[in-house]
Amino acid sequence: MNHHRRASRGARNITALVGSCCLALTACGSGGDSASDPADNLKGEPVKIGFAISETGPLSSSTTAATAAARAWEKKVNSDGGLGGRPVKIVIADTKNNASAAQSVAKSLAQDKKVVATLLVDAVAEGSVGKYLESADLPVIGSGGYNAAVWNGLPNFFTQSPNSATVIKSLVTAAGAFGAKQLVSAVCAESATCADDTKVYKPATAAVGVGYGGYTTVASNAASYTAECLNFKNKKADYVPLLVSVDTAVRVMGDCVQQGYKGVFATSSTSFNPTKYSAIQGMHMVGTLNGFPWWADSPPVAEFRDAMKKYEPKTDISSSSATTVWASLELFLKAVGPDTDTVTRDSVFKAYRGIKDETLDGLLPEPVTYTAGKPSAEVNCFWQYDYTAGDDHPKLLPPSGKSGNGASGDLASACAES
Repeated sequence: MNHHRRASRGARNITALVGSCCLALTACGSGGDSASDPADNLKGEPVKIGFAISETGPLSSSTTAATAAARAWEKKVNSDGGLGGRPVKIVIADTKNNASAAQSVAKSLAQDKKVVATLLVDAVAEGSVGKYLESADLPVIGSGGYNAAVWNGLPNFFTQSPNSATVIKSLVTAAGAFGAKQLVSAVCAESATCADDTKVYKPATAAVGVGYGGYTTVASNAASYTAECLNFKNKKADYVPLLVSVDTAVRVMGDCVQQGYKGVFATSSTSFNPTKYSAIQGMHMVGTLNGFPWWADSPPVAEFRDAMKKYEPKTDISSSSATTVWASLELFLKAVGPDTDTVTRDSVFKAYRGIKDETLDGLLPEPVTYTAGKPSAEVNCFWQYDYTAGDDHPKLLPPSGKSGNGASGDLASACAES
């Protein structure tokens, strides 16, 4: 496929969505330079895309790069001519990892009929708004969804990344690839979903021949995690997945290294942030990503990095919270087309239901296909990384079998056994 051609079209849609976001529903977490907003050069009513995200709340440290990625996408799209000459506007609203706040945001977005689709990023509160968004006929176009009953159960949700059960399977797959003998997990105390998700560990570890020593619940506001670290050591765990926020993971790993723990840690999805983890001297991680690796050399990834450097230069892009948002918006662009000036909720639904076996040149972990009236199929693939504190960037671990997304090199994805 001609990467230059695709990059040009993708770029053209990406910038537009971000620049105008601060004019919308609520204040943006951090704004761009409105004086040089590319949307100022376009005419016509903006195409509005909602973005319901936990900018604050106990797990918000895992999603800090997401809004900046959306703003960069918006500005790039608008600088390339918008959608059929119309500017694109991302409407960003804080769901606060709170069901009440998320419901208020969902209602505001749904009632604004000029919002043609929305992104949703809140692992805690997403389950509280799914049915409402379905009843409002609002397309939910990504980005990192975890609640299977929502993302793989409702026909208005278009998923492109693994749900919570597959995230755990992905970590067990990585544990097997690493050669782990005993797995003990730490899970967040802020959401009942975290503990529920651990039910997947026992059958998944048995399938790959890794021992399972259970899990421990950790609170983000705990004074220390010494007891949890001693538990990992006493259970002879050599692989410890952390289903917690980035900030909590920093403290857990730091305490455990101080206690002399010598095993390997793992995080997945948006909880992997090597910039913050690099300060934990002696820490080693082997885990998985739900969004494409931002350090890859492939042209579509270079396009992402270039746009972030140009439009959001202060943002640390070392997180799949940025890449999942970028890929979701790129898929929106692919679906509706950069030259389309008439975009409605109905046309978005029609466009997505025309998507067949799409990988965005490797930006998605596996081909996605959407069917009218049916929920999205589960995404079973992901990327595997190996990272030691102090490395310049993570190393991508190749899949043990066939690439899940058909890509080669540093975008080739791995898949869990069904």
